[in-house]
Amino acid sequence: MVIGVIGGVGAGKSSVLDVLTQEYQFTAYRTDDIAKSFYVHGDPVFEALKALLGADIERADGSVDLPVFASRIYGVGKQKLRSQVDSIVHPAVWKYVDTQVRAARKSGADIVVETALPIAHFVELCDEVWFVYTEEAVRIARLMETRGYSEEKARAMIHAQIPDDEYAAMADFVIDNSGSREETETTIREHLHEG
Repeated sequence: MVIGVIGGVGAGKSSVLDVLTQEYQFTAYRTDDIAKSFYVHGDPVFEALKALLGADIERADGSVDLPVFASRIYGVGKQKLRSQVDSIVHPAVWKYVDTQVRAARKSGADIVVETALPIAHFVELCDEVWFVYTEEAVRIARLMETRGYSEEKARAMIHAQIPDDEYAAMADFVIDNSGSREETETTIREHLHEG
């Protein structure tokens, strides 16, 4: 089975992945982590990013200097540059996901792919897409607590992402993760046992 888990920052997608990997032996892939795995010296994605953003996004050890990288693409007037970065990174991420899904289908493995940036092709790849919904106030509180963000930064990140109604339109199943972790876990178990 291939499940896609979508939702914005602070929604609690990781807790959904924890249940699937720990209780149901799914293998999890996070598109953020896949993207970061390309940011090493010699990787074609990273080499293209260095050509676009400057060689100093690479540290002496060949890894990415994330603060420098982020400073180049985030901020006022950097939307065009960020779009160019996305056009380099996103196709490589989805090609990698395609490969993992094909391998899982061949071997009969269960996988879950988590992303905040779902595309139509991704939705088609999945047997089910789960949207993790969480009230905005809860998301802001979580981001302030777990990542140390200011309320303004948390709110800005949430509003920069896809609106909840767009996520919901792509989903086969909605998990309300505004309550306790136990409630969320129960919702997942009940859904999987119905299927």
